[in-house]
Amino acid sequence: MRIALPTAAFVIALLLRLGNAATWQLAPVDELYHLKRMTHFVDFDPDRGAFCPWPPLYDRLLGGFAHLTGATTQAEVLARVKWIPPVGGALFVAFAVAWIDRRYGRAAAVAVGVALAASPFIVTQSWVGSIDHHWTEPIFVFAIVVGVVERRALLLAVALTAAMFVQTALLVAAALAFVILFFTSDGREGAIAFGTGAIAFALYRATRPPGYPDNAWFLGWTHAALFAAAAVACAYLAWRGSRLFALLAGACVVLATPTAPAALLGGSHFFGGEHWLQTISEFQPLWKAHGDDLLSIAAGLGAGAILAWPLLRREWRVAAFAILYLLLTITSRRFWSVSIPMLAVAGAIEAARRNRLALAAVALIPPIQFALWMLYPQPPVASAYRPWFAAARFMHGQPSGRVLAPWSVGHLIDVVGGRAVIVDNFGTMPDEIAFERAHDAILTTHEESLARYCDENGIRFVAYDRPRALPAATAIVGVDFPPKLAASTVWLRATRGAPLRLFRRVWAEDGIVIVERR
Repeated sequence: MRIALPTAAFVIALLLRLGNAATWQLAPVDELYHLKRMTHFVDFDPDRGAFCPWPPLYDRLLGGFAHLTGATTQAEVLARVKWIPPVGGALFVAFAVAWIDRRYGRAAAVAVGVALAASPFIVTQSWVGSIDHHWTEPIFVFAIVVGVVERRALLLAVALTAAMFVQTALLVAAALAFVILFFTSDGREGAIAFGTGAIAFALYRATRPPGYPDNAWFLGWTHAALFAAAAVACAYLAWRGSRLFALLAGACVVLATPTAPAALLGGSHFFGGEHWLQTISEFQPLWKAHGDDLLSIAAGLGAGAILAWPLLRREWRVAAFAILYLLLTITSRRFWSVSIPMLAVAGAIEAARRNRLALAAVALIPPIQFALWMLYPQPPVASAYRPWFAAARFMHGQPSGRVLAPWSVGHLIDVVGGRAVIVDNFGTMPDEIAFERAHDAILTTHEESLARYCDENGIRFVAYDRPRALPAATAIVGVDFPPKLAASTVWLRATRGAPLRLFRRVWAEDGIVIVERR
């Protein structure tokens, strides 16, 4: 009987995640670069002239699987890896149900199984073609939670290390795991788990080629130092039993690492303070969401957002992870991919201890949300980029030369258009100065400055978005262009058909214009 419930959860979750098999479209944003990386195992990308800020484990595993099955081209790789997110997502649901059933009882397991299997916000994150690595984040956080609750040093070591080799933003979950272990145990499990990660990250960074960045975006010395500090603090606690001196010993490790303080300061911009991130909807606080988005995310947080708080009195370790990610989601919608699954888990555990009404709320809200979502489906992300697909296909057949275009379509032009770009969806991550210079060139009012920038960087084509995108572009630099100044930009002159001396228009469709350096 123990195997029946996880099996049923797996089957239901998988069937729902295969619901878009006939109509799926690859989102033309980060998914595209994941596909390129899975196909060519890119680390330093000569097309971009920069390293990829994503750690390599996710793309290496999925790309390795595809190549082992005979895939060589991007189309062949995609045909194989597109099925991995739904299978992996369904396995996560089954694993969560099995653990909840064993530790918290059958009622909680059923509720969490329904919530994780049917919540549309979790389904779409791991359905067919959702090859962005975000679908793995709740899996890693849940594994970390299990390791913390069960005090399994080996599981914690694997979960923490693998999580950081997939997404460095999961450092938040690692930090909370350290706090819980440091203040509620003798430190031995933490020393093993964080020490393993520190060694792995140090070996990885030591084998990176010259020029590899040392900042918060790139897995390297700073992350090794943080994990080493946690390991030293836990080891000192296990040895001497003094938490104060253990913390001081850990702090010394971080301060002794030259790149760590500056990288930590730069990484704090992830939570606000960087104009580029503030222009992206998913990095904005919950209260800035538009009506539909706000309602959707609030509904996704569901009963778990209420029930997680009283759970603090009973199973505070699980509740702490759920509440942390709830608070992070309020400040930045980027974290909903973890907060919604973790709140479903916390809500199911608490509801099972309360009454049937609470249990019904946790178990029934996600299927109702899923039914409403099926009745009123949202247009795929790819539909908003349709004109840019046409522009990318045009550039694919043109003479060689790099492309200067808005960062938001950089991966699309790179992967679909097969053209090297100056800036892309990684924004300021690889090189903040290069990003700002490219952005200044896009907004320049002087043709001569744009031509000089193109000549210095081997740029042959400049692609301009629709005129209505100009205010969003100026928001990146944190200033508003006066209407008269905006009207004098090369951008608006090109899109309105004004004659250009140093460039010629070679393509125009749906408000998007491509000019070529004469």
